[in-house]
Amino acid sequence: MKKTLAILPPLILMLLLTTSCDKGTGGKSSLLPNVTGSAGEVIVSMNRGVINDSIGKTLKSVLEDEYPMLPQSEPLFRPIMVPSQNFSNIFRTHRNIILIKVGEEFKKAQMVPQHDVWAAPQFVLNIVGPSYPAIEELVKKDKDKLVQMLEQNERNRVVQNATKYEVRVLRELIKEKFDVSMVFPKGYTLKLDTTDFVWISYETPSLSQGIFIYEYPYTDANTFTAEYLIAKRDSMLKRYVPGPTKGSYMITETLIPPVFQPLMYRDRYFGQLRGLWDVYGHPMGGPFISLTTVNETNNSIITVDGYVHAPKLDKRNYIRQVEALLLNTRLAEDKEKKE
Repeated sequence: MKKTLAILPPLILMLLLTTSCDKGTGGKSSLLPNVTGSAGEVIVSMNRGVINDSIGKTLKSVLEDEYPMLPQSEPLFRPIMVPSQNFSNIFRTHRNIILIKVGEEFKKAQMVPQHDVWAAPQFVLNIVGPSYPAIEELVKKDKDKLVQMLEQNERNRVVQNATKYEVRVLRELIKEKFDVSMVFPKGYTLKLDTTDFVWISYETPSLSQGIFIYEYPYTDANTFTAEYLIAKRDSMLKRYVPGPTKGSYMITETLIPPVFQPLMYRDRYFGQLRGLWDVYGHPMGGPFISLTTVNETNNSIITVDGYVHAPKLDKRNYIRQVEALLLNTRLAEDKEKKE
C-alpha cells in the first residue's frame, strides 16, 4: 500500500526521491476510491506552525495567481490550507494534494510527484527539503513547473472522462474529414459541418462549450503570427458562426488583444491564441483558446478552437475542460512518426 511522505521512514524516502515518478493507474484502479473535491481545488498540507508564515503565503500566491484571459478575474486554483496535524482520511482522497515535508534526511529541496496514492485519478505533489526557506526558494524558482503539473493532471482527468463517455460518431467524423483524432464526451453534438469547417458543441440553458475545427492551405510564411491567425479566425467565424440576432456574428475581441504563444506539446509545434471573443451586433462574449499546427501530409493548416459562453457562471473550469480536449488532438502523421 502506498504511503504519504509524511510517514515514510528516511530510507524509503530517499529511494522514492531517486526513482522515476509514479505514473499511477490513470484513474483505472478498481482498488482505490474515486477522488473527491471540485475541479481546481488543491489541498496544501504543512505544519500548523508555518501555515500562515512566508512559505504558506508563497504557495497560496502561486496557486491563486490570475487565470489568463477571462472576462472576470479568477484564480488558477483554489488552495485549501490544511495543517499536517489535521491531514486525515477526509482530505486524503482529494484530487490534488500538495504535501510539504521538512527533515534532515533531505539534502536539498525537491518536488516529487505521485499518482493515485489514496484515490484515483489523484495527483500528489510532495515538496520536501532541509528547511522551509529552502522549500520556499524552490517554489518561487519552479512555480511555473508546479502550476503546469497541476494543470496537466486536471486536463488528464477531462480526457479520461471524455474517453470513457466518448461520442464515437464525432471522432469518426473529424477523422474522416481532417485526418485528425479528437475525443468528445457525452453531451457534445454536431452543430455545423461544411467543406472546411466543423462546429461541435455542448449546450445547456446556462452554458455553451464549443469547438471549431477548420483547415486551409499552408501558403503564407507568416501564418504563425497573432495578426494572421486572428484574421483567419475572424474570416471563418463571420462566415460560419452567426449570432442570435440578424446580421450578428462571432468575432475576436481586440480591445484586449489575444495572447499568441508558440507551444511545443507532445513533440508537435502549435501556435496558441488565448483571448476573448465577442459578437458583432449583439452583447455577448467569453473566453477562447485556439491551437494551430501544420498538417505536413497535405501541406495544410489545421486549427482547433474552443470557446465558452457562461454569462452567469465562473468560466475557469469550463475553458480548462475545452483546452484539455484541444490538446488531446492527434494528427495521423503523429501516429506514423511514433510507430
